[in-house]
Amino acid sequence: MDRKTSLIKNILIFGVGTSLSKLMSILLVGMYTVYIRAGDMGYYDTLINVISMVTPLISLQITDALYRHMLAAKDGSEAGRVLTNCFAVLFGGVVFSTGSLTVINGLSDIRLGWYLPAYIATSITFLFCQQTARGLQKNTVYAVSGIVYTGVMLAANIVLIAVFKMGIEALLISTMIADVIGIILIEVTVGVFRRLRPSLLSGKEVKEMLRYSIPMLPNVVTWWLLMVFNRFAIQHYAGWDANGLFAVASKFPALLMTLYGVFTLAWQENAIFAYESQDRNEYYTKTFRMYTRLLTGAILLVLPVTRYIVGVLLADEYQGAWELIPFLYLGSMAQTFANFFNTVYMGAKRTIGAFVTMVVGVAGGMAVCLLLIPHLGAQAAALAHMTAFMLAWLLRVFHTRKYAHIGLEWPVLAVMALLTGGYVYCYFLANPLADILLFAAAIPLFVLINKDLIVLMFRMARDFLRRKR
Repeated sequence: MDRKTSLIKNILIFGVGTSLSKLMSILLVGMYTVYIRAGDMGYYDTLINVISMVTPLISLQITDALYRHMLAAKDGSEAGRVLTNCFAVLFGGVVFSTGSLTVINGLSDIRLGWYLPAYIATSITFLFCQQTARGLQKNTVYAVSGIVYTGVMLAANIVLIAVFKMGIEALLISTMIADVIGIILIEVTVGVFRRLRPSLLSGKEVKEMLRYSIPMLPNVVTWWLLMVFNRFAIQHYAGWDANGLFAVASKFPALLMTLYGVFTLAWQENAIFAYESQDRNEYYTKTFRMYTRLLTGAILLVLPVTRYIVGVLLADEYQGAWELIPFLYLGSMAQTFANFFNTVYMGAKRTIGAFVTMVVGVAGGMAVCLLLIPHLGAQAAALAHMTAFMLAWLLRVFHTRKYAHIGLEWPVLAVMALLTGGYVYCYFLANPLADILLFAAAIPLFVLINKDLIVLMFRMARDFLRRKR
């Protein structure tokens, strides 16, 4: 199987496992806005972002090293050694965080604070199991675990929020239940914990893995730092209700991020294997060009209909969220571009570059937020999100050339940027006729700019059907 076919195959596998679940999550946002006040949603979103910033410090981001080293493992014994040493680091981090949070909760009154030790423990363990499945190239198991995880979480949310009226407490409990079910599923099918052997513990192995993962840690933490900074800035200048609007608005780029997540899950494996090949520059370039077209086409399709989806899904208290979404779309696209180039650092094992470029981007985003938030409110946070990742991406375009040269079609990118900018401008006009015309135009545009990808997928489907016959 050639690399392009392998990439598309993995995209389809991961796509089934994530796109449907993300779509279900977005549809459930409507229920959240009916049963949960905007202020409570703003608090919950801020709390989760703080935890998401702290969790990489607890895990030392070693699950990224787990995936990278599992792909390089030559046999089952070597894979077991990688798993055992990674789990030892994670277990130590969970014990430390549990003790620390117990002390903090005893000294202060953090709302929902007593749930956090279990929330962190289950989320880290589920991620460990998922990365193990990926590292063993059990991509179907990974995808199925994502579907089951989301299904369980959504079912628990519906019961706990709509029936038992538990509010944001239900969101934490539902996630933990889904984590546990996902862990059990992967253990039954892959046998993650059955592969652990205390005799394989090795300080040398741990140091080697941490040498890979720790330089990535500041990159991840810095990204979450921007998210937390934006939330507290909104709360300071506009209050928890505005934070709730921003939290709900941030759910809509989730579909775009799903495309990215699906692509990245498939792409990272290929990118790491292809790094040592002689044609890596050509391969990376072609893949990025396909990627930019896919995301741009997706944004053109969703922008004209987003305002109407907001009107149908969200309760009246949240209707103002529609104004925040376009720049969050663009910020998410810039984030995916920056993360695409991050795979070059992973392939080269030079992850310190990801940190430096992210720090500069986040600093720029924070500056934009501080300057504009007194005047624009939550919209400034959306612009800061876009600025930070645009800066990080542009820096990585030039910095990664020492490892792999990804050629950019600047004229094509300029045309796509102008198209997207025009669509964003028309979005704020809030003209129904313009929206209809733009959506009608977006369909042939999507097909036109993604024709190579569409043709390849049709060929793959045809070949698959022929083999079945």
